[in-house]
Amino acid sequence: MLIAVVAGLGAGSVLYADFSLDHWEFLKPIELPSSYGKDQLVELPLDQEIYQETNIGETDLRLIAGRNREVPYQLVIQEKRSQRESVPVEIRDVGFVPGQYSSFVADLGEDGQRHNEVEISLTGKNFRTIVTVETSLDGETWAVVQDNAEIYDFTSANKQFNARDTAAKYPESAARYLRVKVAESDAEPLKIGGASVFLTEETPARETTYLPDTVSSSENPESGATIHVLDTASSGIPLSRLSFQAGSVNFHRRAVVEGSVDGTNWVWLGEGEIYSFDTPKFTGSRLELNFPESRFSRYRVIVENEDDAPLPLTGFTFHGVDRKLLFHPTPGIKHSLYYGNPVATAPSYDLERIVPYLDTEDALPATLGIQQPNKDYSGFDVPLTERLPWLLPTGVALAALGVAALLFGVVRRAKTILPPPGEGASS
Repeated sequence: MLIAVVAGLGAGSVLYADFSLDHWEFLKPIELPSSYGKDQLVELPLDQEIYQETNIGETDLRLIAGRNREVPYQLVIQEKRSQRESVPVEIRDVGFVPGQYSSFVADLGEDGQRHNEVEISLTGKNFRTIVTVETSLDGETWAVVQDNAEIYDFTSANKQFNARDTAAKYPESAARYLRVKVAESDAEPLKIGGASVFLTEETPARETTYLPDTVSSSENPESGATIHVLDTASSGIPLSRLSFQAGSVNFHRRAVVEGSVDGTNWVWLGEGEIYSFDTPKFTGSRLELNFPESRFSRYRVIVENEDDAPLPLTGFTFHGVDRKLLFHPTPGIKHSLYYGNPVATAPSYDLERIVPYLDTEDALPATLGIQQPNKDYSGFDVPLTERLPWLLPTGVALAALGVAALLFGVVRRAKTILPPPGEGASS
């Protein structure tokens, strides 16, 4: 009996995972491309309304053709992708022309390899100068491929802050030889200690910007910090970067970003240095904070001023990486996107394994219509196993104990019926 109950609970959980239109609260009609061929791949970007109503991870999205035909899709997070491969090189002909530049030649080998970035190892601090990059197939005839790449180093007097970039990028090349000229700077003479060559391939992230609904700022005299509270007025939007403008220059501060659901309990998300310099030796700024993707409704930025005057920050802007669905539509049938099922799990389709081998760059765009309540939505009682997650394992344990007790009783009864070994045997 107990075993049957436990089995029924397990079966109920399995059945509950099946798709049923009346378990999804919202839908959006999909406007497909005006024309598309057989097996055409279509991409559908998600929007803010969906983020607000769907589960974390978008696990409850269901793409439906017609009345109830489920269409496989692949969810794509359009984050930045970069690949940097080192290219073996031999550095030679290191030298300098007094008052003009230092230089070297990098030999990538007879076969030649694709490359588009050189990172220079330089001694010296607090410099800002220009790099010229040339390429050659034979080491004799040279062509300029980059003549205005800026490299720099800025190190504060107390060495607590350093901003440095000595990499120069240029159009992709397969030339065997690379000649690099580093113009002299006003700082101490720069000495070339070596160089590394790379093939860097980057796909930038596709992001949407979101402005906070309200911003409130206050000072904390005890900690010497300025606190900015940003209310997005809605939760569920995936955010991972915050940028802002400053009302002044020549500053360097440490800042912390936190998130909260209720505005009372705050969760640390990340911290970093923000700065803006406009000096003869260095001009540059970093006015953003990156943090793990979060979906809070409120965020708090704490800027540590130490003994300086409060830093005026303005123009706060959130950035979130976009999501899209890739799928093959069924011609001649209306498609809709359903969402709003808090206990739905992510579906698994063959398309996930096929997409890496498809040409997704040729996907045609589809658009979402206006959010509508699902007229078939009837709500549902969350199954007992969902409301009481301890019930199923407890039931299994009790069933195991019941089986053990049953076997123990059988063994005891067998001992009373069967004679001991050796009795009743003829001699």
